[in-house]
Amino acid sequence: MVRVLLLLLVLAAWARAQVVIPLWHTLGEGGVLEGEAQSFNQTQSRYRIEPRFVGDYREMGVLLAAALRNGTAPPLAQVELGFLPVLVKEGLLQPLPAPQIPDLDPDLLRLGEVKGRLYGYPLGISVAVLFYNQDALQARRLSPPKDFAQLKTAAQRLSSRSAKGLLFSADVYSFASLVLAQGGTLSQGGGPALNGEGALKSLEYLLSIHREGALQVRSATELISAGADFLRTKAFLAMGPSSLLPAVKSRTQLPFAIGIAPLPLEAQGRVAASGSVLVALRHASAEERRGLEAFYRHMAETSRQLALARGVFYLPLSLKAQEAWGKEEVGRLLLSQKDRLAPWHGDSPLLLWAPPLEEALERVLKGQTPAKKALEEAQARALKIP
Repeated sequence: MVRVLLLLLVLAAWARAQVVIPLWHTLGEGGVLEGEAQSFNQTQSRYRIEPRFVGDYREMGVLLAAALRNGTAPPLAQVELGFLPVLVKEGLLQPLPAPQIPDLDPDLLRLGEVKGRLYGYPLGISVAVLFYNQDALQARRLSPPKDFAQLKTAAQRLSSRSAKGLLFSADVYSFASLVLAQGGTLSQGGGPALNGEGALKSLEYLLSIHREGALQVRSATELISAGADFLRTKAFLAMGPSSLLPAVKSRTQLPFAIGIAPLPLEAQGRVAASGSVLVALRHASAEERRGLEAFYRHMAETSRQLALARGVFYLPLSLKAQEAWGKEEVGRLLLSQKDRLAPWHGDSPLLLWAPPLEEALERVLKGQTPAKKALEEAQARALKIP
């Protein structure tokens, strides 16, 4: 009886000592983050990470905003890189200490910064790339285009009465990636520059392909339809984050081989970086923040980073994992873009300006509104957003 009581006392003390930390995420129910949380919980007893899948990035934003209003938000969350400036602007995040992990790539770690302060621990970085239908390009003896003139020519040659050469999703990420690649920006001094020279140049470039009958356009709310267009050979070239291909492969059997190539770049162009970061919300306690650091050290281990890179096509933060992955074809291609990476949001709360921008893109590419007029109206609306 005494032994039973002692055991109960020990278990009670252990339960009191353990810090339970809810973490909302978008990486899939039963996916990699939930698996790593379970592994972390089994390897130590101080912290218990309790992950909860809440949907995609946009659903996360809606649910998190509501939870912050009613006091039910978790202390930790995994969010997309573009949410960092928005959450910082709203005063919803706490800055994080630099992780004491010698093997981390300092350049990739800096992608978790906003205005020079670290607010997010990157799990991995997704690279903007060009996807292409290998069979279609081989049939027309085309190579993946290396510049924007070649991209336009390839789109024209791949087009027919029943298909378009290039697929473009008129969402803020896709357009920002194009603007960056062509050397422009959608922000200036922390404010919107939706009607700037870079935005107008990129939109007119898309419009020129559209006028040639070589552009398949889908709105920001038609992402599933956009994927279906590509898989049903309604289009043969598409821009997107490197992590998109493994996500599609996990849900459907591909009817043809999909190739990955570097996104065409102009001389001053940059490659859009997106990806996942772990953040501590403003109400997280000091102990919960220490739990986040411990979980990040677990996630940053070389073997875990390499597995994540191979499975999700993220650039790993671990330098040793980069060295190993660089010996593989996909890893070598994606790592070759590292020196020209820039956060797709341009260190600005670009997601706040997404509604007027995406509406402008659709009005131009699916309607008859002149590009300059649509972008000026989008800029005027964005300036009114607090």
